[in-house]
Amino acid sequence: MTRARTDATAGGSRAVRARAALLLRVALGLCAAVAAPAARAAPPADPTRWVSASLLAGIAQPVAAMADYQWDVRPHAAWGAQALAGRGPWAAGLRLWRSSTTQGLGLSGVPDPGVSTTSLELLGRARVARWRALECTGLASGGRLAIRYHPDRLTVATGGGPVEVALDPISDWVAGAGVGLRAPLAGGWTVGMEAERRWFSLDAAHRSGSSVALTRERFGDWQAHAELARAWSW
Repeated sequence: MTRARTDATAGGSRAVRARAALLLRVALGLCAAVAAPAARAAPPADPTRWVSASLLAGIAQPVAAMADYQWDVRPHAAWGAQALAGRGPWAAGLRLWRSSTTQGLGLSGVPDPGVSTTSLELLGRARVARWRALECTGLASGGRLAIRYHPDRLTVATGGGPVEVALDPISDWVAGAGVGLRAPLAGGWTVGMEAERRWFSLDAAHRSGSSVALTRERFGDWQAHAELARAWSW
């Protein structure tokens, strides 16, 4: 990625950062509200074993620092699925999560490519509080992130003729942490909402005087999604 920052982008980045942080603060506040009465009347241990399958839909937002490299850091649609197995309040499983945005190139006559991010992660989740039927959970995730460009080959006009530029795919480790709320429906169905902050690193290039410096920088995203799950217990 190549860095190109403007004052307008900097101001927009601060606003985006504030909105994204608000998502996690709201979720933490809701969990605190649930935890207060739950602490006064803790429920007995639940030995039930169960498995579940879920569909996820929500929004993802790259961190504000990615605007320095011309990523569109506005919230955008995201979706996924997950499968968990657990006992009582503890669960672990796999999650597939996908979103997309664009990256500006600033090249005349060349369209800005779309950027898709797809992750496959191990997910751990634990119930930290319960009030009546409402549960508050904490979660941690880790896995692999794949970044792909669409199109991945661009033709750039130069004084010496057209040049084809390849936008190579990127893979890296990703890790995250967050909180969630869920409530039961009928027949083993549940609904929930989660907010999470994830971290990953990418190679980045930016101009330093008359030369180009290559660095390894930490980035990430914010995400919030609704969940519709079906569980089976035994």
